[in-house]
Amino acid sequence: METKIKYIKKPKLKNPVLIEGLPGVGNVGRVAISYLIDKLKAKKFAELVSPYFFPLVVVNSDNQIQPLKMEFYHYRAKNKDLVFLVGDLQPVEYVGYYKICERILDFCEKQGIERILTLGGFGIGVEKPKPKVLGALTHKDDLNKYKKAGLYFQKENSIGSIFGISGLLLGQAQKRDIRGCAMLGETIGYPIITDPKAAEEIIKVLMKMFGFKVDLKDLEKNVKQLENFLKNIEDKTKQMSKQLQKPKNYSEYIG
Repeated sequence: METKIKYIKKPKLKNPVLIEGLPGVGNVGRVAISYLIDKLKAKKFAELVSPYFFPLVVVNSDNQIQPLKMEFYHYRAKNKDLVFLVGDLQPVEYVGYYKICERILDFCEKQGIERILTLGGFGIGVEKPKPKVLGALTHKDDLNKYKKAGLYFQKENSIGSIFGISGLLLGQAQKRDIRGCAMLGETIGYPIITDPKAAEEIIKVLMKMFGFKVDLKDLEKNVKQLENFLKNIEDKTKQMSKQLQKPKNYSEYIG
């Protein structure tokens, strides 16, 4: 098996922008993207599968098996096509991050995507009633454009580093001269606590940036459903990690 993208259909895209949101600190990016996909009725058109995901499947409430994957959705905004990238998890090992990022960037070049936005959380250790959305750029000359949309750039950078796909994807994109920006909602910083406030502020910036509107009143309800799903994956991942760390015992069978 290799890391590859499987198309369900191939939409014709106009001035497309990729917007990524995967599980991470506060699950901010994952919550924001999932909510937008639901409210905008974005259409799924491709899936990314990889051997760098944990060797497990999730069984949903209907007793149906769901393999781990990342998914691409399409929504036509006023003047641009938005491609949402959402997924169940981050890769297992470091080499997997690079392999998956390179595959996503190959996809971007084939689809004519020249800009990437990655969404995530930035842990600050306290809860804010109105979190800021911090920005980090691949190209400095884009600063004023993102400021006007509501992103906050501090005079002295406090972000330091961005771990995971949200950071590495932009670092690798920069090498291909693909422009990008990380949008990080301030959150208390606990990976297992989902933060809808930070996700809401990111959605507001995206609405201003691309000229669409969504009703935010159902965000809390959707967060609860997503929390249960991600908790299920997290529990199974921990179980699998323990199994992989055990010394071999041929009297045990793992199916």
